[in-house]
This record gives sequence, C-alpha cells and structure tokens, in this order.
Amino acid sequence: MTTIPDFRATPARWTARPLPVHLVGSLPHPLCEDAGAAMSWFLRHRNGAELTALPYDRDPRWIIDWLDGLAAVPGLEQVRGGASRGYDDMPHYRIRPDHRLLPGDVAPGRPVQAETAFAALDGLGETGVRVQVGVPNSLDLALFASGSVEAARDWMPAVQEAVVGEVAALAATWGDRLQLQLETPAVLVAYHRTSREAWPMLTRDLSGQVAEVLRAAPRVNWVLHLCYGDLEHVPVFAPSDLEPAVEFLNGLADLLARLRLPMPTVHLPVTSGDTAPSTDPDFFAALRHLRRGVDVIAGVVAESHPEATRQALCLTVQALGAPVAGVAAACGHGRRTLDAAAANMELAAALAREWSPLLTPRGQG
Repeated sequence: MTTIPDFRATPARWTARPLPVHLVGSLPHPLCEDAGAAMSWFLRHRNGAELTALPYDRDPRWIIDWLDGLAAVPGLEQVRGGASRGYDDMPHYRIRPDHRLLPGDVAPGRPVQAETAFAALDGLGETGVRVQVGVPNSLDLALFASGSVEAARDWMPAVQEAVVGEVAALAATWGDRLQLQLETPAVLVAYHRTSREAWPMLTRDLSGQVAEVLRAAPRVNWVLHLCYGDLEHVPVFAPSDLEPAVEFLNGLADLLARLRLPMPTVHLPVTSGDTAPSTDPDFFAALRHLRRGVDVIAGVVAESHPEATRQALCLTVQALGAPVAGVAAACGHGRRTLDAAAANMELAAALAREWSPLLTPRGQG
C-alpha cells in the first residue's frame, strides 16, 4: 500500500490552495452540441471539488470535425477517405499544386467556440471561474491533415500562423477570464518513434514550435496537455515510463526561461484509454529530474481502477518531491459514456478531498 506523503512542512508556495480537479475538456455526444448543457453537466458532477476552469469542447473526438471539414476547402484535395474510427481510418489531404495554403483554410475556429462558451457561462450565472478553451497544437493539425511528417512540413507555416492568430485573438478578447489549453499528442508520439540519439534535436524542434504558440498569449493562464492519443478511447501507443515527457518539458522550460516567458502548468497523462495507471515506481522515476517550478496536474484518474489511481497519484507526488497542481483523467471524457465520465469525476473529486488537508500550509490547517 502506498503511503500518502505529508507536505505540511513544505513551502507555502506549494500548498496555498485546495487540490483542484482539472477537466481536460470533452464530453460524450450529444452534450457537446450545447455549451450550456455541457457546462451544467460539469458543474452538477463536480462533487464539491474546485475546478481549474470550466471547459466547452464542441467535438467529442477532439479535431475530427475539423479534419472532416477540410474536404470543403477548395485548395485541398482528399487523397484518402476515412470515418476516423481508428488511426488507420482517417482522411488525409494534399495541397493542390496551384494553391498556396492560407491560415483561413485551416483555422480551427476557437474564437467562435469561445464566444459560445462565455455566453453559456453568463447564462448559467456562474462567477469566479475561468472558461477553458482547448487549442489543438499546430503540429498535430498538420500531421493529422497531411498524413505524414514529410507532407506536414508544407502545412506547418499556414497552420502555425492560424493557431497563433487565434490564440492572440482569444487573449485580446477574454484576458483573465480565459484559460487556454494547448493539446498535443504529437509530441509524445514523436519521441516514441524517434531514437534516443536524436532526442536532443527533436526536443529543440518541438519546444521551439510550442514556445511560439505560447508566446502569442504570454499573460494568459496556460495548461499544456500532453497525450498518447485517445481516438475511440485507444492510444496511439502505451507509455512504458515518463522519460519522453520529462525530456520535452525540461527543454521547453529551459527555452521559455531564456525567452523570459512563463512555463505553463502541465497536464501529464499517466495512463491511457481504459488501462489502469502504472503502480511501478520505476515508471515515475524520471519525474525526479523534472525542472523545479514546473507545476504538474496528475492525469491519473481511471474510474475502473480506483486503487491503482490512488497509488499512481502517490507515486507521482513522491517522484516530484512536491505536491501536484491538480488531478485529472488522462484525456477528455468524449470517448466515455456519460456514466463513465461521471464516475471519473467522482473519483477525481474524492482524491482532491483526500489530499487537500495534507496540502494546507502549516498554521492554516
């Protein structure tokens, strides 16, 4: 049985608030069709927990609606069809030879989604909570749309400009009321498919691309959501440890420090799909080398595996040597049933209640 660490003697900067629940974003269809219904559902199932923000994601399958919509872009040609029921069943496109890809061709449309979310929140009368807008990373959009690393290079300038432009517009419009979540399975998939000898170059390239997006809204509250993929609730790959994540996060933290930009809070997935989170201490060992000051939301909550979830949270905290910034599922709830999503939130809230008394600053508990 894993023992919960007692952090009552740790610096108050780690322990100034109750442990919140982080909602990665999506909900099962048809709740996603109505922002008010989606937000109300989250609020009804929070079980008294503090939330990092209140999300509204229109697509329960993340970017599949966007991907399907590219078929209507005149400058693109579909080279492979697919219903997106698996990673080998996704549509791919090419840029027509006579067309220069423009940011408007590939913009994910997050400012319009944000307007819908804020209007719904105002209608609910909920105050004091940020709205979270999920921002798919440019690299992911380019890779999913084109179908290959080589073809994605032609897409990246326009896609990066589109995402950066939307991020800047969101920050200018909503400011402190906003939480942006940058979402990228491509980062961890890239490490999985790259030899360790090439990791330093990969880290440089990936951290530079992500930093450019973050730089577009330096004063907004950011969460960086790493992911193993969750299409049809199945990952692209199952992790064996957290070394790739730490490699990338350290590189990003170092780059952002040089640029004098804040490091985002990191939502770190510890499990994937329906699997239980690891309870092997070696799986978490790399977290001992994570740069100090990087706040981690533990993506450990697997509703079918409550004991493994509790052990994984303990092991995450022990490896970090500091409390986490929140607890969450490994990915959004869009690929779950409503009952499973509710069970996941119930377990997350229970963990928050169990840990919050231990995370109270000395003299305040």
